[in-house]
Amino acid sequence: MVDEKVILKGITVFGYYGVSPTEREIGQKLQIDVEYFHDFTKACVTDSLEDTVNYERVYSKVMETVEKNKFNLLETLADAICNDILEEFPINRIKTIIKKLTLPFPNNLDHVAVIVEREA
Repeated sequence: MVDEKVILKGITVFGYYGVSPTEREIGQKLQIDVEYFHDFTKACVTDSLEDTVNYERVYSKVMETVEKNKFNLLETLADAICNDILEEFPINRIKTIIKKLTLPFPNNLDHVAVIVEREA
C-alpha cells in the first residue's frame, strides 16, 4: 500500500490545558503539528479534491477539537485530535505533536512536546 503524508505544521492555539490551577485559569500558547497518511494515488491521477483528504477540513477538525475540550494533559488532547480525525476522514494513520510553549521553567527550555500516533 502506498502511504503518502500531509503535514499541517505550526497550528498555534491558546488553550486552558494543564494540571496546575494557574495553567487552567490563565491559559497558554500551544503549537500543534498534524501528519496524516493516506494513499493519494487516485488524486494524483484525477487532480480532484474529491479524491484526496482535504487539509482545510482536517485543520477545521483540529480547531474544533481544541476549542470544545479542556483536558488536564496534552497527551489527552493529542489523543482526542487523532481519534476525531480518524473518525471523520479515510486516513490510514495520524501523528499529532503538541508543543507547550509557555513553561513554568527557567528560560533555557524552549518547549515540551507530546507525540501521539494512531492507526485506523
